Amino acid sequence: MPLNEDTILTMYLAFWLTVLGAALGSFLDCAVSRWAAGERMFAGRSRCFSCGHILSVFDLIPVFSWLFRRGKCGYCGEKIPADCLWAELAGGSIFLLLTLTIPPPALFQWLIWAGLLLALGLADWARQIIPNRLLLALAINRIVWFFVLKGEYFAIFETFLACIVPAALLALVLAGEWLTGRELMGGGDIKLLFALSLYLTWAQLLLTLLSGCLLGLVWAVLSGQRRGTAVPFGPFLAAGAVLTVCWGGPLLQWYFSLF
Repeated sequence: MPLNEDTILTMYLAFWLTVLGAALGSFLDCAVSRWAAGERMFAGRSRCFSCGHILSVFDLIPVFSWLFRRGKCGYCGEKIPADCLWAELAGGSIFLLLTLTIPPPALFQWLIWAGLLLALGLADWARQIIPNRLLLALAINRIVWFFVLKGEYFAIFETFLACIVPAALLALVLAGEWLTGRELMGGGDIKLLFALSLYLTWAQLLLTLLSGCLLGLVWAVLSGQRRGTAVPFGPFLAAGAVLTVCWGGPLLQWYFSLF
């Protein structure tokens, strides 16, 4: 890639947005951890959950602080959950991928989208709940950017077609639950698919669903999960959506070229 002015600007933007994504991941992990523990999410400064010591700026550098401390608190020596590191890496990686894939100004719509997906993924992982407020925020973000971008990246007919995917899945899940007498898929996951249908085409949504299932299956195998163990699907669905937005285009073009 030649180092012209546009390339340098993209690299500069990618660097700082990667840092921003990692910092956002750290902030969201802290907020979700407090929420899962029944505490106020935004009350007071960050502190060690073991000894309660207030963390300094040097303790809060995304990724590097965790690695430098070797995953331990610098004050009491207790282990820091690796969830924080994974959230920071996820936030930075997602922002980097989107920056290298989508040009401004549409990029900023997708960055907000990604931040909301990261938040609901962490919430679902912590308590197996996808908060309705985050789903509503996803819808509002799409509506706001529809007016900002003057409808350039929004097609009502494509959205209607995309909504058929979660609607059909909902019908299948309800039928399956009626036949088996047990829950097959959480209601929050279905609502998340409806929210994603505001952003993705029906083909992208199917690829997102397939990617999420594959990611969840791989994680279950690698982590040694037993059969029948409840696994939150929201994080894998969100990851599948990000991968579809960044890399799904060429894959779908290749697939449709076969017909």
